[in-house]
Amino acid sequence: MKTVVEFQNGASLFPVPPFIHHASWIWSAEGTHAVPPAAASSPSHYQVRLFRRTFAVADPAAARLEVHLSADSRYLFFCNGTLVGRGPAKGDVNHHFYESHDLSPRLCVGRNVLAALVLDMSRVAPRPAFLGAPCSVMTYAGGFVLEGALGNAGGATLADVSTDGHWKVAVDVAHRFQNENTTFEGYQGYFEHRISRLIPAGWEEPDFDDRQWPAAHVLFKAERLENRRDPTSPYGLVPRMIPMLEEERIAEFAEVFAPGGGEAPAGWGDLIAGGRPVAIAPHSTVELIVDAGEFTTAFPRLVTSGGAGSTVRLTYAEALRLPWGTPGAKLLGRQQSLANLASHFADESAGWTFDRRGKISGWCDLWEPAGRTGPRAREIFEPLHWRAFRYVGLRVATGSEPLQICAVQHRFTAYPYRIAGEFSCSDARLEKIWRAALRTMQLCSHETFEDCPYYEQMQYAGDTMITSRIAMLVSGDYRLSRQALYHFDWSRLSDGLTQSRFPSRLVQIIPSWSLHWITNVRDYVYCSGDLETVRDLVPGMCGVLDWFRRHADADGLPAKLPYWNITDWCPWWPRGVVPGADAGPTCIISAQYIVALDEVADLCRLLGRGREADALATEASALRRALQARFWSESEGLYFDRPGGPEISQYGNACAIVCGAAGGRERARVLERFPGDPKLAPGSFFCWHAIFRALDMSGAYERMPEFLGPWHEMIDHGLSTFVEENSYWRSLCHAWSAHPALEFLTRVLGVTPRAPGFAAIDIAPRCCGLAHARGRVCTPRGPVAVEWRAERGRFTIAIEAPAATPVHLRLPGGGRREFAGGKFSAEETRA
Repeated sequence: MKTVVEFQNGASLFPVPPFIHHASWIWSAEGTHAVPPAAASSPSHYQVRLFRRTFAVADPAAARLEVHLSADSRYLFFCNGTLVGRGPAKGDVNHHFYESHDLSPRLCVGRNVLAALVLDMSRVAPRPAFLGAPCSVMTYAGGFVLEGALGNAGGATLADVSTDGHWKVAVDVAHRFQNENTTFEGYQGYFEHRISRLIPAGWEEPDFDDRQWPAAHVLFKAERLENRRDPTSPYGLVPRMIPMLEEERIAEFAEVFAPGGGEAPAGWGDLIAGGRPVAIAPHSTVELIVDAGEFTTAFPRLVTSGGAGSTVRLTYAEALRLPWGTPGAKLLGRQQSLANLASHFADESAGWTFDRRGKISGWCDLWEPAGRTGPRAREIFEPLHWRAFRYVGLRVATGSEPLQICAVQHRFTAYPYRIAGEFSCSDARLEKIWRAALRTMQLCSHETFEDCPYYEQMQYAGDTMITSRIAMLVSGDYRLSRQALYHFDWSRLSDGLTQSRFPSRLVQIIPSWSLHWITNVRDYVYCSGDLETVRDLVPGMCGVLDWFRRHADADGLPAKLPYWNITDWCPWWPRGVVPGADAGPTCIISAQYIVALDEVADLCRLLGRGREADALATEASALRRALQARFWSESEGLYFDRPGGPEISQYGNACAIVCGAAGGRERARVLERFPGDPKLAPGSFFCWHAIFRALDMSGAYERMPEFLGPWHEMIDHGLSTFVEENSYWRSLCHAWSAHPALEFLTRVLGVTPRAPGFAAIDIAPRCCGLAHARGRVCTPRGPVAVEWRAERGRFTIAIEAPAATPVHLRLPGGGRREFAGGKFSAEETRA
């Protein structure tokens, strides 16, 4: 893996690697080997420390300051009172990311200061039913490290500002953490209780008096991963692989109303539209709900003045809740048993709604403003970490002083994609699905890909298989995808499997998710063309395949596998585990293993490892025959989920087709009942990405739009993102349900890479009953634009592809054309 910081333009801003026998990690006096006394401890779940380092600059125009920094567990970093960035990006302890910043434009004449707020989450374990620490933040012990030197234009060092005993530290007592209103299992960690009067005013500013702050305690030398020998530091530092998240756009809320749906008190509607402040009288309580208009990931932003003794509660929710059967209410989904789906806090008596009469329920932040008066009376509350919400419940209780609310806003944050992919067509309903799929992908992308931003913020290989590919095709940005591949490679256990989600402090193993990681690798190389990264990952992929071989039966099919063998949230299967998984082989996992063998064979061939590729392809071919013999039912005309049945499922039959076990005769038989037969165990949204591929391989893809009913239902319900599964019981923004975007780009437009990095391109549009479609797919060589029409018995297509790029066009009627990039058009007469 490259260890030089790479920026968007590909240039290296800091060519000399930091953290080679220089900067030290620092903390407060107890270090990492002792427990601080109560008087020198943060009074809550996490330990929080404030750090400062002042230095003088005579001529900012001639000065240059580059810094590299990291922390355990999270930090906010300031230069001269301005927030520069937050981090570190999520990795693990042995691959601990650091960020790099050029601070030269932020320097001023005279006294300057670098400052950091650092949260140590290491002393608290994740406990999803009670929150605890964020499961995705891997940690060892509290610490902060920075390397940098103030220099002049000639390259001379004027001041070394690297972390050492010259830094000052203070124990923070203002930030506390809590899990109030926990009504769902959560992995994102505690929410905040901030008491702002206990924050040293202006502590991050140059002119703050820090003479009473003690010197920081030096822990151990910082070390790069590749330089570790006999380390005292637990961290192997590696440069951040992704850009900083977007954090700039401030938006107003769409509306405000009283709990129960009534009108908000006078003045609040004007306030949230950006108008005049609202004053809340002393010794009073106000409760309101503000609506962003759609689901988002953002920092809620509250601007106030005065109000000493006030308390503000901000409660976050994806939607509101009403009992089933509420007269006139439109609820999401339908009332049903959650026995096979829910793990904690399942409430079958109520459902989600956008009806304003609904109750707001969710985790909350608590804030006690400092209550300042005078010229610097205004205070801004933003939580340290972003939140996921459509609705925010506000409960303001004042003390003896009035509180003025000056603004209630939210500041969007997500991975900074530059979306250039496009899709439109003759069916406006598909365009709505496209927009919601893209928003789902964006809101499930931050420092990692995420399954869902509200409940977990965890990167799972199965979900990433969907969102990573969408992201690459619509943005041409491969960095988050590349990081995810390394994350899962770093997660591998000694037996060979990857963890199903990573980074993660709680180990979870889903064997087939390791196979999805392999699909991620193949998709990445075909989209990006980056063979060197794949070369790094081949040993890990081979380790996964070897694990499955060691757990195979006499026919070579994976059988009776340990760990959690969920494959899909089918409501008929206990916790998503297909029948027969505990006793022998299953059609689904056997087929997924065959696909992985083929994919690794392909990757080995691309790397010039032909002998390994041939052996893997031979193994896959033999297992296809074994799967056909063990799972095919001639009487049913379908594949059983386990040998001898009797269970049959949508997912099992889709997988049998996708892995190539089903020949033409079997595919024709399957299509007589697949996917609509009610005897087939139904798949969740995740399963349908395989069903659509199976329909395409069976020559039945024209039917694809008729199966989009659940996505249309979500749009009709008013959702701007797609939910986790069909019961709507939990996540209303879930990564894996965004996959129709892939159908539109890769099948309706028909654009796919024929060679790694789109060095050669296949275009094979499927009409699917549409009159026309147009769009754009991003590639490393430039965009591919496609526009086609099917009308009055004629099909016409216009293509613009990157220059000097072989393009292979297959028309819907079977005709073929080839051209060498640039603009091209073709037509055919249709029967």
